[in-house]
Amino acid sequence: MAEELDRISLTLPPAMIERLDGIIEDWDYASRSEAVRDALRDFFTTYDWEAGGEGEQFGTIVLLHDHHSTDIADRLQAVQHEKTDLIVSVQHIHLSHDQCLESITVEGPHDEISELANNLRSVQGVQQVKVVVLGG
Repeated sequence: MAEELDRISLTLPPAMIERLDGIIEDWDYASRSEAVRDALRDFFTTYDWEAGGEGEQFGTIVLLHDHHSTDIADRLQAVQHEKTDLIVSVQHIHLSHDQCLESITVEGPHDEISELANNLRSVQGVQQVKVVVLGG
């Protein structure tokens, strides 16, 4: 059974319509409606995260760090071991002789994921941290 849909009208400047249509063609969307629905799902997820998010959140914490920073692997693991209940998986990638990227998949409450990201940011040698959340 198909999901019931309500129709709305959307007024946009011509430049935005042109850009939207270009993205629809490039990404092979079936229609403007499909593209707007997809964009709104991302908008709602971002809003929920920024508002403090209720319930379980799903996402990834991505961090870039200096491979040669003293004991950084041990310090990062120590932070992660404090939050093993949130961490689903960890992937470590050697980008170059000097830099590594870690991708930490997480599931749990907003506040705990945010705390983990902040604890990782505070480790000396960590150069950048990004939290990417997806709707559940």
